[in-house]
Amino acid sequence: MSGPTPANRTIAMTDHRRQPPRPSDAAVLTLRPDLPSRAGFDSDHPLAKGMAAVDGPALSHLGDLAALLPNGDAGPVEIMSDATGPWMLAMLVALTEIRGVARETLRGALCNDVIASAQSPAAPRWSTAAALDLGADTLSWTRRVLPDLRGARLHVSSQGDPVTAMAMALRSGLALLAASSRREKPEHLRAAAQGVEFVMPGDSAQHRAAGAILAALWHDLLVERHGPDFARRDDLVLYRSDAVAPARIENAFSAAELREALERVEREAICHSLADTPPPPAAVPEDRTEALARWRRERDGNAVQKSLLALREAAKRGINIMGPSVACAKAGVTTGEWARVLADALPAAEPLLVHEIPAVTNLGDLDDACASIEQAARGLARPVTVLVVRPGLDARPPAGLPLLRAAQDCGVELRDPGPRRLPADIAAAVSRDRPHVLIFAIHSSQSVEMAIESIDALRQAGFGMIPTLCLLGFDCKYATQGEFPTEVHLRAAGEISAQTFLNDLAELVTLRNSGTY
Repeated sequence: MSGPTPANRTIAMTDHRRQPPRPSDAAVLTLRPDLPSRAGFDSDHPLAKGMAAVDGPALSHLGDLAALLPNGDAGPVEIMSDATGPWMLAMLVALTEIRGVARETLRGALCNDVIASAQSPAAPRWSTAAALDLGADTLSWTRRVLPDLRGARLHVSSQGDPVTAMAMALRSGLALLAASSRREKPEHLRAAAQGVEFVMPGDSAQHRAAGAILAALWHDLLVERHGPDFARRDDLVLYRSDAVAPARIENAFSAAELREALERVEREAICHSLADTPPPPAAVPEDRTEALARWRRERDGNAVQKSLLALREAAKRGINIMGPSVACAKAGVTTGEWARVLADALPAAEPLLVHEIPAVTNLGDLDDACASIEQAARGLARPVTVLVVRPGLDARPPAGLPLLRAAQDCGVELRDPGPRRLPADIAAAVSRDRPHVLIFAIHSSQSVEMAIESIDALRQAGFGMIPTLCLLGFDCKYATQGEFPTEVHLRAAGEISAQTFLNDLAELVTLRNSGTY
């Protein structure tokens, strides 16, 4: 049985939907479920509307995984599941054991870049610190029980500056080790570090030179932060030989420059938002909901509750959740149930802190726009209040964060009820906060539909037409003016200036005060 691919070899990562893997192949099976499954929602949840089985298979329980992997040994498996990475790994282990195969035979890796996932559509409902603790659980657990499966495969992004991309991958790996150090003895921490590896987005001489710098810095940082006795590894960095358009590294750089970039990204309050945009919603087969209902009816309800209780207790007490998660999978627990228990037991995801976003525009250039806001606010009993809502499943930060920061710097009070809002949630937030302007942060076509449903819900609740602006953070062909009421203003977040945005807000407040809305 072969172990992880060492740094002096390449790794060919294939998509099982294009090329079904064979047990004799060295190809890696990529297990990447649909967005609801990656975010921790079953496909019959309201937030999964139109998104189930769209950008990957819907994996709501062990039966779904068994149907997806009918063969006993699919070869190396790479799990890419964001918030539910530990759960998908637990289901894979449970399926292997149920089929009478030793779990030690599992090969592959869990791709759990926790910090990047916190900024993605499938961000967890629990805090980044809690997600790092879960990542530390999988990292240490896999080293103990799955010798040929790496607990943290971190991909260096092919987007943007290569040095910054490597620094961000290093940051995620170091954060996992820091979480592990809080939960493991030093000797176990050194073992856990063996479960971390990095993947460069190409296989050129420049990529290999950069990978060598990354590997050397990684070792130096482990020694600096966690003490001696960390072994240097030849298998730390892998290189993608199958990249269609590998990112180019134009200029050579030094370890000092990479270290400086790492220090910079570790200081950042908010990391770069991922550009992963879900495709348009597709119709979900009606039998999917019925199949889930049947699964829940036919399983042993007592076993389900007992296993979920053990999972909740482990999460609350800081005990490794992987053993209880495997037991949950065998009992028939669903993805949504697993995630809901963790969301109840762990600290909630951090609220949006717009004031921590670095200002990208000199505020002096916004004097006229700020004056417009002040003029519009005259006669109001309180500051201009804007409610920023994120309808639908997508949980990444709102589109146009620098624009929101500029508004806050001009005295606008921002309210954010959090991501994944349903129309009823938005109506409740409007009733509570009584905003002067409502902003929908739109990242997907599902969020367009839910924004329109929310506007209808507000009208039915007697709120009338609140001045509304949609900040579009995705391909605008999925959202046209014809889909929204004519009173709704649409803006592509990446294409307007802070001045224009502030003037829009001032105009909307003025129209509201004049009774035009």
